[in-house]
Amino acid sequence: MVRGLYTAAAGMMAKQSQFKVLSHNLANAATPGYRRDDVVLSSFPQMLLARFGDRAQAEGAASSRALSLIGTLGTGCAVDAVVTSYRPGVWQETGNPLDLALHGNIYFVVRDAQGDIFFTRNGSFELDQTGRLTTTAHLAVLGERNGQLEEIRVPSGNFEVAPDGSLRGGENAAGQEVPRLALVTGPEENPELGWEKVGDSLFQGEIRPVEGVNYEVRQGFREASNVNPIEEMVSLIAVMRTYEVNQKVINSTDSTLERAVNEVGRVR
Repeated sequence: MVRGLYTAAAGMMAKQSQFKVLSHNLANAATPGYRRDDVVLSSFPQMLLARFGDRAQAEGAASSRALSLIGTLGTGCAVDAVVTSYRPGVWQETGNPLDLALHGNIYFVVRDAQGDIFFTRNGSFELDQTGRLTTTAHLAVLGERNGQLEEIRVPSGNFEVAPDGSLRGGENAAGQEVPRLALVTGPEENPELGWEKVGDSLFQGEIRPVEGVNYEVRQGFREASNVNPIEEMVSLIAVMRTYEVNQKVINSTDSTLERAVNEVGRVR
C-alpha cells in the first residue's frame, strides 16, 4: 500500500517536469529558430509477481504446491533526460533584408558582451545605433575574415547575403571588409559535439566548420520554431490528466491507510 504512494508520487514528479517543458515549448512557439524540448522518462526496476497456492498443471507433475506467475509490477518512473529536437522549422518570408534563414545542418555564430560564443538558428537580426548587426537580444552576429571571427557592421545600412553565406556591405570595426557570415555545423548529425541549450534559442558547444555540408542562406526570410502548438496542447492535456490520476491514487491510498490505522481492530 505504501509502495503505491511512492509510485504515484514519482509519476506526479515526472509529469510536473513534462508540464514545465511543454509549457516552455508553447511559450516559444512564435520564437524564430526555437528548437522544442522533450522529456525522456525511464522506469524504476519492475517486480515479478507470482501467486502461491496453485497446483502444478503440467502432465505427470506431483500435486505439490507450485508458483503461478502473474506478471510484472511497475514501481514508478523518473525523468531520464531532456532532449532537444533539431527538426527544422518552416521558412517565413518577411522581405526584411536583415532577416536570414538557414537550410541544412548549420547555425549562425553570435557573441555576447562578455565574449562568450553561442550558436543559433534565430536569424531575425537588426542594426544597433553603431550600425552593428545584432540579434534581437543584442548579441553581435559574427562574420569570418581570414579565418578570424569579426563583428559585422553595416555603415551604409544595406548589405547583401549570397546563398553560400558571402556578404556584401559588411565591415569590421577597423573598416575592413568582412566577406562572409560565420557558420558552423550543428549537432543534428554530429551528437558528439556535445551542444547544450542556453536560454530559448542559443546553443554552446564544440565548433565544427561547414565544409562538405549541403546548406543555403536565404535573405528576406526567417525560420519559425519547430513547435506544433496543437501537438503541444494535446500532450499538455494528457500530462495534466495523468497527473490528476496519480493525485487521486495518493488520496485514495491515504484514505485507506487512515481507515486501517483508525478503524481496523476497533472493538465494538
